[in-house]
Amino acid sequence: MRHFSNLLVLTCLCPSVGLAQEADPGGVFFTFDFSQEFEASTDSDLVTEEVEDGLVSTTSLDFEAVTETRTQRLAFELGTDLRIDEDDIVLDSNTVGLTYARTGADAEFEASLAFQRADISFLRDITDFIGDDGVIVLPDDIDELTGSGFRNTSTFATSLSWNETAPIGYSFGVGVETLRYEDASTALVDSDMATVDVGVRFDLSAVITANVALGFERLEEDGEAAENTQSLSTALTFDRPLGDLTARLTASRDDDGDTFWAAVLERSFAVPGGNFEGALGVAEDEVGDAQVTARLSYDKDIPSGLVSVSAERDVGAGADSGTTTLQASYERDLSPITNIRFGFDFGQSEEFDSDTTIATGGVSIRYGYELTPLWELNVGARADARDDDGLRTNSSTIFLSLDRVYSWRP
Repeated sequence: MRHFSNLLVLTCLCPSVGLAQEADPGGVFFTFDFSQEFEASTDSDLVTEEVEDGLVSTTSLDFEAVTETRTQRLAFELGTDLRIDEDDIVLDSNTVGLTYARTGADAEFEASLAFQRADISFLRDITDFIGDDGVIVLPDDIDELTGSGFRNTSTFATSLSWNETAPIGYSFGVGVETLRYEDASTALVDSDMATVDVGVRFDLSAVITANVALGFERLEEDGEAAENTQSLSTALTFDRPLGDLTARLTASRDDDGDTFWAAVLERSFAVPGGNFEGALGVAEDEVGDAQVTARLSYDKDIPSGLVSVSAERDVGAGADSGTTTLQASYERDLSPITNIRFGFDFGQSEEFDSDTTIATGGVSIRYGYELTPLWELNVGARADARDDDGLRTNSSTIFLSLDRVYSWRP
């Protein structure tokens, strides 16, 4: 643990230039997020072949530099996790990101570039796939993420929209994603994906908007022929006093000339103290069967707390698999310096052609204590489970973490 002790001391001695508080919008500012977590778990890898108990120390360091004006924003992010266990010291979950956005009177442009390197053995529960917006997004390779090795993902995306205030507007977007595996203990397939989207918006009236989009996707996997997909999607949105009502229709066509359809009806409501969103639809899968799709989310502010619930069944037109995700959380301030959170999450991926399923989920409790206005201590426990087509594993974890965010302006 000497390596960790040195890193912790150096981090704590970092000069807290300026006040460690949220920087005001605009100008140039920096943030440095430090988190130290200790956890003890049973079957820490959630691997079906073996049970591996362990103690793990994780030091997370995240840095962000932002320069911002009324019309432009440039942000650079850099992060890493230093994991120490009984056997090894490894830099895990290395992330690098660069984002640029420019907003004009009648147009918007955004470009982003990101790289992430993650240890496969630690992609063990559903919380690893919860995005910054709090939504679970299961990756296509979740059924293969067991064992050891590294998963390297590089993404580039850019989008441009113009005529934002005109009755007819336009949009254009390009995305590229590369997935590479390194030193993997199982046979994982590298892949490259490229997407292009072109859209047109029509303001039919003050409360009715129509959107038409044409998309192209190309997927290349090692050892396989490239797969090309074209899609045409339409949406009609009605601006209602309590929230939008939207009807969507999508047609997708593959290299064999087969066409698949999907339709969904979406509704959002502004309810007292919260928000509600729901959707119900149907999608034609790869073999032509109809699959029900649905989405539900509800957030409500309560005295000194927040309740959040979401559920989604997602199947794309012509897809060979579908995902189901559930989330629920309850957060409450117990006092001005203490808080508690209860959480539940579940995710399942299903292959339609083979009826193969993989499910992972967990329940957690976390107690937070504000040691000072700058430092926060969290303790808690989590129970995870994974069912890999009938092979089940379970893991129990207790943890303690110390967090601090530095923010300053030059």
